Amino acid sequence: MNTNYLKTTFRHLWRNRLFTGLNVLGLAIGISACWIIYRMVEYEYSFDQRLPDADRIYQLVSKSKDKNGREDGFAGVEKPVTNVLLNDVSGAELVVPMFYRYYNSVSMPENGKQTSVRFDREIGQVTTLPSYFDLIDYQWLAGDKKTALDAPDRVVLTEKKAREYFPDLTPDQMLGKTLIYDDTLHKQVSGVVAALDYTNSFNRDNTEFMRISEADLNEGSWGGMSSNDLVFVKAQPNTDPQHIVDQVNVFCRKFNAEQFAQYNFERWYGLLPLLERHFATNYGAQTRTVNKNVLYGLIAVGTFLLILACINYVNLSTALLPQRSREIGIRKTLGSTAGSLIRHFIGETFAVTLFALALSFLLTFVASKVFSVFLPEGMFDYVNYRGMLLFVLALIAVISLLSGLYPAFLLTKVSTVNVLKGQTAETAGRGRLSLRKGLIVFQFLVAQVFIISAVIMGQQLQYTLNKDLGFNKEAVVTVDVPYKTYNRPENKDKEFVLANELKRLPGFTGVALGDRPMDNRMMSNVHSYFRDTVEIQKALHMKMADTAYLRVYGLKLLAGRNIRPSDTINELIINEKALEIYGFSSPSEAIGEVLVTPYNGQSYPIVGVVADFHPMGLRSEIPPTAIASAKDRLHTFTIKLPRDPAQWQAAIQIIENEWKKVYPGVPFEYRFYDKFIEEYYESDRNTQKLIRAATGITIFISCLGLFGLATLTAFQRTKEIGIRKVLGATVSGIVGLLSRDFLKLILIAVVVASPIAWWLMNKWLEDFVYRINIQWWMFALAGVAAVAIALLTVSWQAIRAAMANPVDSLRDE
Repeated sequence: MNTNYLKTTFRHLWRNRLFTGLNVLGLAIGISACWIIYRMVEYEYSFDQRLPDADRIYQLVSKSKDKNGREDGFAGVEKPVTNVLLNDVSGAELVVPMFYRYYNSVSMPENGKQTSVRFDREIGQVTTLPSYFDLIDYQWLAGDKKTALDAPDRVVLTEKKAREYFPDLTPDQMLGKTLIYDDTLHKQVSGVVAALDYTNSFNRDNTEFMRISEADLNEGSWGGMSSNDLVFVKAQPNTDPQHIVDQVNVFCRKFNAEQFAQYNFERWYGLLPLLERHFATNYGAQTRTVNKNVLYGLIAVGTFLLILACINYVNLSTALLPQRSREIGIRKTLGSTAGSLIRHFIGETFAVTLFALALSFLLTFVASKVFSVFLPEGMFDYVNYRGMLLFVLALIAVISLLSGLYPAFLLTKVSTVNVLKGQTAETAGRGRLSLRKGLIVFQFLVAQVFIISAVIMGQQLQYTLNKDLGFNKEAVVTVDVPYKTYNRPENKDKEFVLANELKRLPGFTGVALGDRPMDNRMMSNVHSYFRDTVEIQKALHMKMADTAYLRVYGLKLLAGRNIRPSDTINELIINEKALEIYGFSSPSEAIGEVLVTPYNGQSYPIVGVVADFHPMGLRSEIPPTAIASAKDRLHTFTIKLPRDPAQWQAAIQIIENEWKKVYPGVPFEYRFYDKFIEEYYESDRNTQKLIRAATGITIFISCLGLFGLATLTAFQRTKEIGIRKVLGATVSGIVGLLSRDFLKLILIAVVVASPIAWWLMNKWLEDFVYRINIQWWMFALAGVAAVAIALLTVSWQAIRAAMANPVDSLRDE
């Protein structure tokens, strides 16, 4: 582009500032969306890529199949598997167990006295073998990886954790310092390592590493698994990893044969490639995972927004063609070729794209703050300059070509003869409106799909939050006693001391101990019922509770009585679903019948039946559930607050004061139960917010394109409008005339989008067992919204054209 073309380009952009601004804004929004999504996708796909020999590293995972043929996966392993891999399996270069253990307190004694104590419910250590540091190559700030874990009393700290414990010491000075966990476990610091400087699915930067105990390696039974127990294997070069897992499965089948036969199911081990671990949502223990389908969906959203922005540019650019006809005619008369005109217009598009790119930096910053809840932590800390530069260059090239080629092609079709005769309207080519109208239909089709999706998602979320769950959740707070707290001998039975103190206080309408009725934690046991000669064996979802539980949560007792206090489980209350699967015809029939646990033969009489409630949310069916009482398993308080919300804060302060008397030094953390349930559906709420944001952006960009088409139409029909006004047409009649064609486009988009949105939302609602019915008014509401938005967009241009003085448009004739 020479200097003359550059001047002409900027003069044209400045002369048409409104259209230039709309183009820049539309493209900037598309670029910002694509940039954020690109950064997110690149970040997620970067995990573990820089780990040495990552293609030879696998996580050993558990797989199972029940008698109905349903397969499931689990990240944890049976403890004896580690010894099998170390001693009885060939083909593994490294075997690395990672057993996660948790402590409540750490003290740092110095000069014979304890100088600092830190309490944290989430202090976690990785217990492993020295081979861990061969698998993952850390930078050692102090210590030697060959000897750091050669004794059971050693601990290796990451730099962040070391600074937390010893803020005034250098890494070398930290070596040999003593840490005491839970006042009993003494460890000496034997190494300090820097945090890994690349994205990985292993450890955070505040981790502690200990030597795995002999008890963990040699004890434990086949059949028992925990998500805290993970094992990784590095295969020898040129070794088929399947050979390793086949050997492990021989032992798995051998030692679990009796259990497999008794419960009619299968379990075996598989190898999950490390490079797939970050995307394996079924095996996400101890690490954050992401669903690839979510990333694919985000890529699709970003692509759609970019395409819509380019369509918007095409529509706005072609709207200006009649005004540029004289310019193009003169250029062609003076010898400009079609190629030079195309290059000139592509250059204009390139300039607009650069302006949009500059604006997108501001929009990206704002969007990253507004939508931070959707962005993975650490995303903007990951920087790949080469990839980012290539993406930006590719994005600019794609936008310039997609947006500029069609308008540039139309410019070359301008008839010089018609221009010189003053026939600029015909030069624009009314017949070419068909493509532009098609683009408008496509834009509003996408917008309509988003509007319908937002309406249906909002209705489902409201249904989810307001549906009767079968228990009372209003004005209820819950407080968990930390595991390490209630597991200490000196805290035995203190839950009952605190519960009794709270019950004596005025204002509280109920205090109970037991599991939350609806929670994401699950425990189940298999129970058998013998009817004549037939054994009915089913798994019961178990809820631990005290005698106040039914009253505080308002669970309806259909037959029988409440449970009685007990040190161990000795009787059950079942729900209606359990009543059904065991074949009882009525609640009263079940009372007095006995359920037996097959693994120990213990019998439990059914003493009551309660109405069904939802223990697992509305995505799942109500499972067969039993309520039982065991004194040593009641560690969650449920407290009913006074009816007047104005008294709640004072009541919570009273609870905290009583808590501190019973559990001094233990943090008091409470949660309103209705808020807890709302958080249960946080992912659905975030999805709804994302759809709303995408809907708003799509509508905005679509309206920009519609505005351009309305401008073009008003320009082409200026003289027609003038004649109609001279002949007596009213302003409202002319506005209706100009708006009619656009309404047709929007209605076409509504008709085409509705079945697409219906199909997509039906697929989404399939995840909910309890769901709303998609109704006609949802589509009607979305259609009315789209029509109203379109009318507001075109009415300004239509009214402006209708209000214009007809003398101005007719005197040129």
